Amino acid sequence: MPNRIREIRLEAGLSQQVLGDRIGVTKVTISDLERGKMRLDIDYMRRIAHALSVKPSDLLPCEDNADSLSHDERKLIEKLRKADPATREQIHRVAEVMLPFKGEGSAES
Repeated sequence: MPNRIREIRLEAGLSQQVLGDRIGVTKVTISDLERGKMRLDIDYMRRIAHALSVKPSDLLPCEDNADSLSHDERKLIEKLRKADPATREQIHRVAEVMLPFKGEGSAES
């Protein structure tokens, strides 16, 4: 796919018509943008991202956006941000044990 509009729109439970209504275009325009038949310019990216409550860069294909998040990842981050400091610390400790860092320079790389 040329972008992630359809994927994110479906995760949000929106039809093409509803998304089109939110940004002031027809559902045909949304369809054309999703399929790459119409160029996704910065204006459309901003309007669609705002309507879907994501960053404009989230609309890019994953291979073009190393910082893109899945719906589940966004939900987890939202929960972490809402947690009190003690709960955040517990979550970090659990994550350290369950998901060891395998970055550059580690013995497990």
